[in-house]
Amino acid sequence: INDTLTKLLSSQQEESNRQSIRKSENVTINDKILKIPRGTRDYHPRQMKIREEVFCTIIDCFKQHGADTIDTPVFELTTLLREKYGENAKLIYELQDPIDDDGNNEKLALRYDLTVPFARYISQNKISAMKRYQIGKVYRRDNPKMTRGRYREFYQCDFDIAGCYDPMIPDAECIKIIVEILDKLALGQYKIYINHRKLLDAMFTVCGVPDKLFRSLSSTVDKLDKLPWDVVRNELINEKGLSPEVVDRISRYVHMHGNVNLIDQLRNDPQLSSNKLAIQALNDLDLLFRYLTLF
Repeated sequence: INDTLTKLLSSQQEESNRQSIRKSENVTINDKILKIPRGTRDYHPRQMKIREEVFCTIIDCFKQHGADTIDTPVFELTTLLREKYGENAKLIYELQDPIDDDGNNEKLALRYDLTVPFARYISQNKISAMKRYQIGKVYRRDNPKMTRGRYREFYQCDFDIAGCYDPMIPDAECIKIIVEILDKLALGQYKIYINHRKLLDAMFTVCGVPDKLFRSLSSTVDKLDKLPWDVVRNELINEKGLSPEVVDRISRYVHMHGNVNLIDQLRNDPQLSSNKLAIQALNDLDLLFRYLTLF
């Protein structure tokens, strides 16, 4: 009797194991069908609650600085996006739009950021001055790396001041807003990086870079936030066509770091001190830091 009972229990256990395996296989098969695209993710109720609280903090700060919000379509004309994004146009998601009843076939693409749609908005509506914020999803046809926070679909939170103002005042206000938001979110210690396009162009000039390569090289240098210098250096030489000597001169400048003291250091640089563009940029930065001290 005991032997029979043992065999029966063993048989039941084996059958139960087989059913579990089949169930597991079915889940695996279903998972392959019911899955989100690469570079995207679902957000659960607890995560959404945190997001809503963060957005409220950010929006309250924007409103305290007198900003209005707008909403723009998630897709724009492909021609508009391509001419504005330059080298990054390859990361645009283009849409296949059927020909409508009138025979029109607009070529459309998902927005890459919120800045170009805002520029289109103020131009189309003939707005001369505006302080606006916008929070919305943007899309990048990129190679996603979820563990490093690189997604194909993600939120951007924009604050822009459009119009004519005294130099560096809008810039100082934008930095002040960043500080206020990060302090209220209590994320811990942080560092804000400030750049100036004129200063970067001046550095390229004194290093011997042709004017036509400035914008392309700017995108490459921006990668230093994510990639080591050796990788960026290799791209500058092998993809952008710069000589190793020119790249080494660029390296000396892009590896400089500091606060307001860096302005004086760059002013004493023999090459930059004689470059008109560099002088203008350094004067702007000096004024910016003075405003930040007052704010």
